Amino acid sequence: MNSTDQLIQNVIDTIDNAHSQKLQLDQQSLSLSQAKQQVEDSANNARSAVHKHLEALQTSLCQSLGRIEVQLIEEIEQLRSSNLEPLLQCEDVIHQALTAATACMEQGKAVLASGPEDHVDDLLKFKDFCLTKDLNCVPEVPSLHEVAYIDMVYNPDSLTELEEVLSRAVHVTDLQPVHITEIVERPGSLLVSWELASHEEDLEVSEYQLQYCYGAVNAIEADKATFHSAYMGPQSSFLVRKLRANTPYSFRVCCRVEGETYASVWSVPRVAATSITHYEWDGTTEGYSTSNENKMGTRTTGLTRVLYSNYQCLHAGFPITFRILDAGERSPLDGLGIVVTNEDSETMKREGAVFLACDGTVFIDGQEMKTRLPSLARNSCVTIQTETLANWKVRVSIQVGEKELTFDWKVDKQVTLGMIGGLGMTPLMQDSPGFFFGMIFSHEDWKVSVE
Repeated sequence: MNSTDQLIQNVIDTIDNAHSQKLQLDQQSLSLSQAKQQVEDSANNARSAVHKHLEALQTSLCQSLGRIEVQLIEEIEQLRSSNLEPLLQCEDVIHQALTAATACMEQGKAVLASGPEDHVDDLLKFKDFCLTKDLNCVPEVPSLHEVAYIDMVYNPDSLTELEEVLSRAVHVTDLQPVHITEIVERPGSLLVSWELASHEEDLEVSEYQLQYCYGAVNAIEADKATFHSAYMGPQSSFLVRKLRANTPYSFRVCCRVEGETYASVWSVPRVAATSITHYEWDGTTEGYSTSNENKMGTRTTGLTRVLYSNYQCLHAGFPITFRILDAGERSPLDGLGIVVTNEDSETMKREGAVFLACDGTVFIDGQEMKTRLPSLARNSCVTIQTETLANWKVRVSIQVGEKELTFDWKVDKQVTLGMIGGLGMTPLMQDSPGFFFGMIFSHEDWKVSVE
């Protein structure tokens, strides 16, 4: 290549680099515009929310003050009545005594004016009349310092305290204390993880709350969307199940600090979707019927055979849960588990299989383990978790109820590839092993769902 060709190639490479940079800058510019728009829109929303909530708070405070005023006026009236009652009684006694004393004075004057020497009878009558009056009794009237003085007590510090309470009731923030950090696809589900923001790491959180809604919703539209609660508790991740594949969902999370009765503001929603379809039973196997989008398998009539998943859909690292919705009679070779291939339709107690029998016995490659798990019955819940190890080993964990069994399972690479080869099936990949799941029951009425 001569110097001219090199210069031309340099121009072409420069154009390619510039084009690549332009695409990245265009994307960054779009993200920046969205960020600016979020700041503007959220500020407008926050401004409206401040007006709305403070107006409601003002109305509520006025109503509360009105109720307090009525209550205080009623209390004043009760105090007035209760304190006036003994004074009014004393007033009645004084009035009666005054009337008696006045009557005695007037009658005595009349007797003296009529010539008492000649009217002895009038003197005797006056004497008898005075005996009926207690002229020596003067009721005691309390002094003013002993009488109630009704007044209002006002705490001048209450206004400051009220202002402090109100300032804590509503405040403005530009950062959420908790945010979603990662959303990982799972079959028919999404594993959502969150954490406290760096400026809130010292918070003592008592519980988190995770919500989701259908569709792609941004923070501005969140108040108008219908969110559903998915989780409430102390954990920082949760597997949201029963989601439709390739359907967008919006997730948000908040937290409640220890000792507080209210939750924090919601995080900015994160939109995600799972492209992995939910676990399904094979809907064409004789002796079984499937329902609920093939997530539920029911043993019916016919020959005893294994009902497998519709494809090799269980990958290492993904859990699967079997729920026994209904149970029938049990046989020694009945149960459920995971297998490398689905070529054997007669038994799951074989090589290349991890099988949990109905009585709780666990078989690995057809060999019985000493540890036994609880028996399978109606409402039993079995969760199998797999993890890829080196040298074609898989760590398997089986949990039934509260009891769990963990072991390392050696998957023979040659045997596995040989079994799969010739059947047109996808080989088991070392970096991401895939398995079928299955169940086998000899009797009717067994009903098992997978998720």
